[in-house]
Amino acid sequence: MKPWFSEAQSVSMLNAELCFLLKDELDFGPDRHIDADRSKFTQSLDLPSIPRRQSSMVCTSELIGREGELAAYYKQVVRFAVHHRLSFRSIRHHFWVRFWLWNSEDDVHISFPWYDNYSEVSGFLNALLSVESGEIYYDVDQCWEMEVDAYEDDIYLRQRDPDYDETHVCIRVPRSELVIQVRQVMERSVKVIDQLSELMGEDVWTAYMRSEPVFMENVVTEKKSWWRPL
Repeated sequence: MKPWFSEAQSVSMLNAELCFLLKDELDFGPDRHIDADRSKFTQSLDLPSIPRRQSSMVCTSELIGREGELAAYYKQVVRFAVHHRLSFRSIRHHFWVRFWLWNSEDDVHISFPWYDNYSEVSGFLNALLSVESGEIYYDVDQCWEMEVDAYEDDIYLRQRDPDYDETHVCIRVPRSELVIQVRQVMERSVKVIDQLSELMGEDVWTAYMRSEPVFMENVVTEKKSWWRPL
């Protein structure tokens, strides 16, 4: 039992979701715009009409059965990128995901801001499912630290900013309830990513891609060699 366990707020349950980030414009200008008018270097994007909690992201529970609408959004991103001669590295952030744990009633929101693909998220989720006692997970990055432990029938989670020694979340939640949420979001995530990959011809959500993806011809309409369309 770690000393900070005694400070943990009791929370009855946590919602878990994997979300796909959405942006309403694509930036094709230089890293530092010489011209003050950014509109010269941005391309407007049509966001999917999928009903969602947040305008800037769409979650797996909102996507089931509507993956085609999200794929249409991604297709326009790719087409504009090809048109403006951008590499995939330049637009990679348009395909990022985010994982969240939250309980709105108790004003608890746990974020993983440095995890951009499903492999990073699933590493954490698999640990939650497999470790029954002791330290489940620990990670730290700039202004972010996550500690997760299992003790008796509860999961303890603490999210901090180690650079400023500030604790943002310190809770305990019944393990059984959290395991249910985790299994559900993992199942939905795999289904959604599989469907998106089939529609696009490439999986750019599961893991970090170091090479240019190979999208299908109906995605890349302009034949540019650096995109290598099928």
